[in-house]
Amino acid sequence: MEYQHNASTILKNISRIENEIKIWSDLDKRNSDIAVLIEFAENGEVEDEEINNELIQYEKIIKDLELKLILGNKQDIQDAILTIHPGAGGTESQDWADMLFRMYSRYIERKSFNKNILDYQPGDEAGIKDVTIEIKGDYAYGMLKAEAGIHRLVRISPFDSNSRRHTSLLPYLFIHL
Repeated sequence: MEYQHNASTILKNISRIENEIKIWSDLDKRNSDIAVLIEFAENGEVEDEEINNELIQYEKIIKDLELKLILGNKQDIQDAILTIHPGAGGTESQDWADMLFRMYSRYIERKSFNKNILDYQPGDEAGIKDVTIEIKGDYAYGMLKAEAGIHRLVRISPFDSNSRRHTSLLPYLFIHL
């Protein structure tokens, strides 16, 4: 069993390193392409728009690399677990927990991370009582760790017949695997 875990870890590291090599190779290729496009532009053979499109892609890769350099801790590259637990506050707090769950789910999808719901307990009227999600992907923990803490929502509650203002505080936690 330990051999399988070690093999899995090694294969994951190989895949990550191959991906980083691919990114640096792509950056080098784009750098050469931009130099050629600028040379062609000086001779009037290429429009500025084509160079601008290439520069935008180049800048996007640079920003991605900068983020990965900032996330230099050993844990940053690891997968993460997100736990949202509304606590006191009843239906209003549970609805707020559901909103945050949907928000983080969309963020996870946009970042192309894999999501596995480990525990999900729906609320009595609306929202959720508790949710735990496993998030798999390179730098998942690093990109999400700063989000750990408490989110606050102040609004006129749709669940209060007297239309009073309610404040919901929602603690949530990100841990690395």
